[in-house]
Amino acid sequence: MDRFCGWRPDAIAIEALPGELIDSCLRLGGPFADMRVGGVPQAAACAEAVRDLHSWDLWEARRIGQDRTRERAERVVAWCAAFEPYTALLLARRARALPATVREALDAVEAGGGEISRVAAQAAARLGIERLHPFDDHGNGAAMNDFAEEDFDEFILALHAKARDHPLVAGEAAEVRRSMERRDLWTLWRDRSSPSMVSASNELESGFFLTHGQPDELARAALAGWRARNLLMAGRLRSITGGYPGGRVLALVGHAHKGPLEEALATDQWDLDIVDVSELDRLRST
Repeated sequence: MDRFCGWRPDAIAIEALPGELIDSCLRLGGPFADMRVGGVPQAAACAEAVRDLHSWDLWEARRIGQDRTRERAERVVAWCAAFEPYTALLLARRARALPATVREALDAVEAGGGEISRVAAQAAARLGIERLHPFDDHGNGAAMNDFAEEDFDEFILALHAKARDHPLVAGEAAEVRRSMERRDLWTLWRDRSSPSMVSASNELESGFFLTHGQPDELARAALAGWRARNLLMAGRLRSITGGYPGGRVLALVGHAHKGPLEEALATDQWDLDIVDVSELDRLRST
């Protein structure tokens, strides 16, 4: 946390779906509305919790959520209505008189928020940042609906079974547990961000689709979906940086995204510099 705050980011971006995408998914219905990833269930629950407390559309709710002249409780409601529960949760920590149903919905978000709650929200609170920028994307997953559900499930289970013996996966749970017990996640994160580990992750996430004897059509569709997802995420993250010219954006994502995102953002961006994690080793907040 000292390293993150010592770097003094102007914005923090998180691996969650933006509100407008969640809104679109719920309106489209079908497999999109049933998505269990990207924070969709949590955002939907928070939006439902405030449904009778406002008459805003998503865009008006977002404007109200960013308006610092408004009461904090109203801004919490607005961010829930805008399908961005992690920002609502960030503001709710210092809000008074929130309805019990809203507080319960946000408590559920925090309980399942993982690194977003443990790291991104904590750093934002220390830095006085009042919004977490979501930049995930799962819209490309619709292509997988061309395949029978049982075939896709069997394909994924087979990949997971084979991946368990991969050096990057074997022993990972115990390694994370030891790091948590030592209260030293940074050593683990820095090691996982090394070029060799990023390369191994790329091979695990992409090479496995094509080299382990799975049905070729399914494998290629899954690989295309994974790589397309990262390109979409990179575009969203690049757009976020445009709101902070000359500033710094800290993006927290799962390890598998690091390599593809850096590759996408390292080319033809003109005014964007990607900072190596080693720079953060020299920093502490004062």
